[in-house]
Amino acid sequence: MLTRPSRSLLDLSARCQVIPVIENRVQFAHALDAPQVSVVTLRHCNIFELQTLLERAYRRGLSVYVNIDHIEGIHADFAGLSYLANHFHVLGIISSNPRTLSLGKQIGLETIQRIFAMDSTGLETAIESVDRQFVDLLDISPALVLPYVIPFLVTPLPLPFTASGLIQSDQQIQAALQCGALAVLVTRSEFWQ
Repeated sequence: MLTRPSRSLLDLSARCQVIPVIENRVQFAHALDAPQVSVVTLRHCNIFELQTLLERAYRRGLSVYVNIDHIEGIHADFAGLSYLANHFHVLGIISSNPRTLSLGKQIGLETIQRIFAMDSTGLETAIESVDRQFVDLLDISPALVLPYVIPFLVTPLPLPFTASGLIQSDQQIQAALQCGALAVLVTRSEFWQ
């Protein structure tokens, strides 16, 4: 039986500022072996391998968020999200779709809205569209733009945020954190230490 830990991204300690983004079984094994990892995000898996991955994650005490826009076999509708919440017991979902996030919040999942920041104007427009009633956290991507766009926003970000995408160095992780990101979501396992 699956039972989830309840370590929220909103409550992370300073030592957990790099969150693994799991795209395959090899990365998953690395995340399980990294003692400081307490939260992971799953991307690019399918419904047939999800239960096995979650069982292993929960045995290790990991909290799991699922990027619902990239999971095969689970549709981002009420039934699919209810299945993720009630059968698989995931803590939250990541999506760029406001309707999906609204449904997830109604079901009791934590919700993270992924925002693609192409420039400061696009970021401001995307932020204005965020419905705080249904979104707990923002994920700004690519993380590399944060130092360039955050200082120039006319209004501050309405919610806490993480950063993800295109991370190639520890300096880039630190730059995103210095811009106010709670954490940086990273696919490259060498940065999970």
